[in-house]
Amino acid sequence: MMKKALLIAVSALALTIGAYAAPSSKLTGSESITMENIDSYMDASARFIDLRNYADLMNGGYIAGFENVPFFQYLEGRALLRNTGWKFSDADIKDKAVLENVFGPKDGAIVLICASGTRAGYVKAALDSIGYAKVYNAGGFKDYKGKSKVLGDGSYDGQMALPAAVDMSNIDTYLGRTGAKYVDLRNVSDKYKAGYIDGFEIVSFFEYLDGNALKRNTGWKFSDADVVSKSVLQNVFGSKKREIFLMCASGTRAGYVKEALESLGYEKVYNVGGFKDYKGKRKVLGDETFTLTLK
Repeated sequence: MMKKALLIAVSALALTIGAYAAPSSKLTGSESITMENIDSYMDASARFIDLRNYADLMNGGYIAGFENVPFFQYLEGRALLRNTGWKFSDADIKDKAVLENVFGPKDGAIVLICASGTRAGYVKAALDSIGYAKVYNAGGFKDYKGKSKVLGDGSYDGQMALPAAVDMSNIDTYLGRTGAKYVDLRNVSDKYKAGYIDGFEIVSFFEYLDGNALKRNTGWKFSDADVVSKSVLQNVFGSKKREIFLMCASGTRAGYVKEALESLGYEKVYNVGGFKDYKGKRKVLGDETFTLTLK
């Protein structure tokens, strides 16, 4: 009797374990994979792909084990064209070879996610249309509550972190940053006579800012009383949160304007220095014979 009871108990335990066993490592294409159960499928033989931008992963977090294939930064325009928004049609496929290169064999399982599930659904429809048989839209990362979440830092914007000092020796590394403003404070004629750094725009200190926005009451030593018009400065330089890189001939005007902007609450202003010290690769040569004629 004891042996029989033990056998029944073991059999019941085996049935219980079987009921909660992990899914098969080989997906069939018929499974329902969602953000609620995705952790239980992470050992499956499949490609796990996050379609968000890389910056979104580092900023907002991601699921460990997923690889990144950004929709907006890679697939759109190269492989796919959204002719009617997020409603897929066969005409949206620009280059099937790109899709096949990225997503691999058509009989392999592919689990897609994005922020809300929209991009994942669109790419699934595209892959289904060219013969992929096991593609899953698992939904949006915003709904993930599992154990494999890697937290983002909440601030990464996809750009290289800036050092404490940005000057003429390293400015080439930091040109072209999204949202940044690069300002050359020399006179307009100086740009064409002496040359300039490609990527900087001219906002002439002497020909515009001096008198309209600022008044140097004590030479190049800035004081709050020097601000003639906050609105002019804010109109020219924009958001107080943006990065602003200033230069001039020697760095004096740039240093002065930096102090003026910081007095108004600008947080990320850099005095890059003087054009005379620039030895980088973005230099456009000037023409010493140039004469500016205004009519």
